[in-house]
Amino acid sequence: MILLTGGSGLVGSHLIYDLTASGERVRALKRKSSRLDIVKKIFRWYNPTGYEEQFEKIEWVDGDISDIISLREALKGVKKVFHCAAVVSFIPSERPWMLKINIEGTANLVNACLLEGVEKFCHCSSISAVGRPDTGTWVDESLIWKTSRKNSYYSISKFGAEREVWRGSEEGLNVVIVNPSVIIGPGDPYRSSARLFTTVKNGLRFYSTGATGFVDARDVSKAMKELMEKDIVNERYIVNSENMSYKALFEMIARHARVKPPFFKAGPLLSEAAWRLEKVRSIVTGSNPLITRETARSANSNFQFSNEKIVQDLNLSFRTIEEAAHNTAGFFEMFAEEGKVR
Repeated sequence: MILLTGGSGLVGSHLIYDLTASGERVRALKRKSSRLDIVKKIFRWYNPTGYEEQFEKIEWVDGDISDIISLREALKGVKKVFHCAAVVSFIPSERPWMLKINIEGTANLVNACLLEGVEKFCHCSSISAVGRPDTGTWVDESLIWKTSRKNSYYSISKFGAEREVWRGSEEGLNVVIVNPSVIIGPGDPYRSSARLFTTVKNGLRFYSTGATGFVDARDVSKAMKELMEKDIVNERYIVNSENMSYKALFEMIARHARVKPPFFKAGPLLSEAAWRLEKVRSIVTGSNPLITRETARSANSNFQFSNEKIVQDLNLSFRTIEEAAHNTAGFFEMFAEEGKVR
């Protein structure tokens, strides 16, 4: 039996699909308030004729990674754990909640796995937890994390979560960590990186000057699944397909969504002004800011991420981001036509 957390998220939903497609018994932890309709739509997108039968194979259980008792119950009879649950937020007011879920929640799950004798644990971290180089733009797994004011609170939360996983490995838990770059794939159009498509399709006018890594959600799932099947423990891997500018990505998304691409350049100066104005607007209206200091500065940073280690160890081949964009646009278009995704 396999336990998976974060099954309703972008990575988790793809991973559940792949695991059930290969005949694995999967128990998925969810909160009582979690919506599963997007997960079922993803199953339908990849398996139009047999998705209902495949979806019914999932054993959904209510629980919370903040509650170690519910975690121990969910872990009964489980040999492998995929930890995909996390909060992704760049809104200042949500920082305490994000730090609690991402760090303390991971600590709770690691502790429960140790108590219940889990054989192997795969943690889905983030490229943001790898850190930033002092010089240059190239990043690989050898980079050592350094405390910096430039680190976002999300990065800090994911680095803190990794520390809990490594602590678990010191206490006898076999672990493997993946650090995906920005993930492109079908999902909730208003959550996580899937919002990129919604934003561009709704008429995004500005593009930033930054560049980063991107990867297909299907390849993240494939990498995690293969790492758990092989005799690889206590390693971490960057999972990245291509490094490209945000401008190139937005133009690609716009082409597949059949809309005009962003045409105004938002460099560092304009971005700094924009997040400050947005902060004022959010205070006046009482709504969450659409741009924050962290997102503005991240969007104008330039980094390149190496996938050499995982390609060498798994002989893994990656889909292009063009393929990822085409797949995601097709998903949104199909369900938009049916009035299912708006």
